[in-house]
Amino acid sequence: MSGIVTERVDGVGSDVPVLAVEDLRVHFPVGRSLGVRRGVVKAVDGVSFEVRKGETLGVVGESGCGKSTIGMAVQGLVPVTSGSIAINGQDVSRARGRARQASRRQTQMIFQDPTSSLNARMTVGELLEEPLVVHHLVPAAERRRRVHELLDQVHLPREAADRYPHEFSGGQRQRVSIARALAVDPALIVCDEPIASLDLSVRAQILNLLKELQRETDLALLFISHDLAAVSHISDRVLVMYLGRAMELTTRERVYAEPVHPYTRALLSAVPVPDPDVERSRQRILLRGEVPSPLDPPSGCVFRTRCPVALPTCADDRPTWTAVGGPDPHDVACHRSGELLAELPTDLAEALTPR
Repeated sequence: MSGIVTERVDGVGSDVPVLAVEDLRVHFPVGRSLGVRRGVVKAVDGVSFEVRKGETLGVVGESGCGKSTIGMAVQGLVPVTSGSIAINGQDVSRARGRARQASRRQTQMIFQDPTSSLNARMTVGELLEEPLVVHHLVPAAERRRRVHELLDQVHLPREAADRYPHEFSGGQRQRVSIARALAVDPALIVCDEPIASLDLSVRAQILNLLKELQRETDLALLFISHDLAAVSHISDRVLVMYLGRAMELTTRERVYAEPVHPYTRALLSAVPVPDPDVERSRQRILLRGEVPSPLDPPSGCVFRTRCPVALPTCADDRPTWTAVGGPDPHDVACHRSGELLAELPTDLAEALTPR
């Protein structure tokens, strides 16, 4: 059993999501030149979603789409321009000082590179004890026992407590990072590309460990990755991002079986297939042009400059979330979502046919 007694949050019921992000915007002003500000990078621009207890929400998209910025905003590592971030019903988006520290006990983060995120001068035991000291959670006499519990949870030997991070492999160091995140019994863990720096043989082990811990503790996970295969393995729902905006949000099954947004379809067509014969014969959806600069994103729909089925209205009107298809939740930001979900008209079918 954990050595920490989790405090009850008054007024929080089972219908309140662990994480609720509403119209989140994170904008970064770019430096001045000759006294004139060059512009603003809209890293995240009006994104909303929820993550419930025991659920994993995968966030996918190309590099620079705003995935990691969302995770850092949730953790309070970057300032929020507008919108709100609520943890267990309490808005923490502008919390400071002790209020921010208290909220960080409820949310923890696993970073991409455990080598740089773990202090090389501290033993594993000291790394795992540090959050217990910072949050005043466990008496000094019981901290060693708590460290051993955490090592047991991530399947590392207890002797690891007296060793330094550099003495471990990359996968073992990431297990230490996971144990450190678990130390304060958080309600939510933000996983920012947690397997990207690991060998292929180790990635499945870390994903399975996260799923095991989730079953044991009912954790909520925000899993950020560009690896669609990993997201398919671990996520319950998937949020597709492009240039700071949300394109599609639905269940894992539907995003892979019934992708609606043209960008989602293009992403999925790029996923490698483990069958060499199929991989050689399959065709892909190729997007024209380059990703626009976040300093000067396109008007209307930010994907329109690369979209094979864009309409003139896409340049003027920003598409809103539209619920499409059946009882399962499936939201898409596309002016042609209804047409794309239904049997495709000739022009749409031709445009979306892989070449």
